[in-house]
Amino acid sequence: MSRQDPPKAVRVDGWTVDGSWPGRKPGVSTVGLFLIVLGVFLAAGQLFSQAQTMASAFFLAVGIVLLFVGIRDRSDLALYAGAFVTAIALSDLLRSLDVIHGSGWSALFLGVGVIAIALIRSSAGKRLTWILGIGGLLTLWGGADVLSSNFSNLPADRLIGPLVIVLLGLYVVTRSRR
Repeated sequence: MSRQDPPKAVRVDGWTVDGSWPGRKPGVSTVGLFLIVLGVFLAAGQLFSQAQTMASAFFLAVGIVLLFVGIRDRSDLALYAGAFVTAIALSDLLRSLDVIHGSGWSALFLGVGVIAIALIRSSAGKRLTWILGIGGLLTLWGGADVLSSNFSNLPADRLIGPLVIVLLGLYVVTRSRR
């Protein structure tokens, strides 16, 4: 006959609905400072082209910090937010510096970032699921848009559908061989 453990008691000392974290010290809010800097950069970017380049560089730094936090803390939310912010800021920064031209760069960078996240997750023991497929589709979509905007005689945007069908067929064939 097994002996049962005595029931455990739970005690609630208080219940509050204010927006602060437990143990939070009074002082300046980091989120508030970030919003102030964000607003100033966005307003300045509307007035001065150099400020737009600085705002893109700022957001690129924020995206890279989010990526590092996501890797360090194993946070999927921080990884995806970092990939999204980094992709958009990188394409805006490179475009404002006249390094790249045309459209589709944000989608291409975001697709590469999502593929990198899928590979990082797989190295942590998680399965490569639909995330890799979405990253591949974003990369194909952005890459086709980049090719068609930079090489006007190449109909790359019309080749996405057939290429996706071929890749799906390759996936089915390799999966059935296992």
